[in-house]
Amino acid sequence: MEKKNRIAEAFKENFNLLGLAGAAALSAATLNPIPLLIGVVVEAAYLIFVPDSKWFDSRLEARFDAEILAHRNKLKNEVFPRVASGIKERFVRLETIRAQVGQEETFAREHWFRQVLRKLDYLLEKFLLFARKDAEFRTHIKRVYEETVEPSRPRDVRRRSTRDEGYDLTEDSVPPTGDRWVTATVAAIQNHFDEELDGVRRERATEEDYNTQAILDKRIEVIGSRHEQVGRIGKILTNLGHQMNLLEDSFGLINDQLRARSPEQVLADIDGLVYQTDAMTKMLDEMSSLGL
Repeated sequence: MEKKNRIAEAFKENFNLLGLAGAAALSAATLNPIPLLIGVVVEAAYLIFVPDSKWFDSRLEARFDAEILAHRNKLKNEVFPRVASGIKERFVRLETIRAQVGQEETFAREHWFRQVLRKLDYLLEKFLLFARKDAEFRTHIKRVYEETVEPSRPRDVRRRSTRDEGYDLTEDSVPPTGDRWVTATVAAIQNHFDEELDGVRRERATEEDYNTQAILDKRIEVIGSRHEQVGRIGKILTNLGHQMNLLEDSFGLINDQLRARSPEQVLADIDGLVYQTDAMTKMLDEMSSLGL
């Protein structure tokens, strides 16, 4: 933190503000400027020495840690009701690793170690955001399936048509996790669109009315766009799954490497993970801008 910011934070400490207010109040009550002058002198000394002290550094770190934890817990409370139990368990394991790393006293006073902890906190938040986006996309795929494929299948085979490892799409629950469910469901939806496109194209080939032709052409365009969009969502779900797996693998690796590698190497590894994570975030933002 810059010197100017540290001074500002030191000034805003409650005990400092109470001291200044007390000196001013005492001067006002006694009509004597000496208490206020003493307070100003003490304040100047306080702002010269305290902001650079190890005590204040530890105080700032503890405050920042508390703010990060409060923000993460708030986000967790928002995301957990929307995701599968397996995702929750994976996140809890990552939090446990982060706590274990934070308890490492050997490097507690090292600046590079604080950087590692901050970046692990950042990646924990990203895992939650990725989990939320993953659940949103899976829910969308599930709804598209129910809208398109499900009504066209015989009732006795609907519930087993895309069942994957004990799940099926007709359950009113969080959509299943895993790549196989995504692959099977996207394929079923796209096959449905392919069949629908074939039917509309055959009808278009024999239609002679220009107005009807224009309507059929638009239907072909819309169905083709939906086919493409579902495929894109399927791919992004696969990439999200790999990215979340990478975060888990990397947390364990960083925990292993703290004693085995140099600080520069540990920071380089975690910086690479942050870069990869930011690239995935950018991709998701671009998809959101396209309405996906």
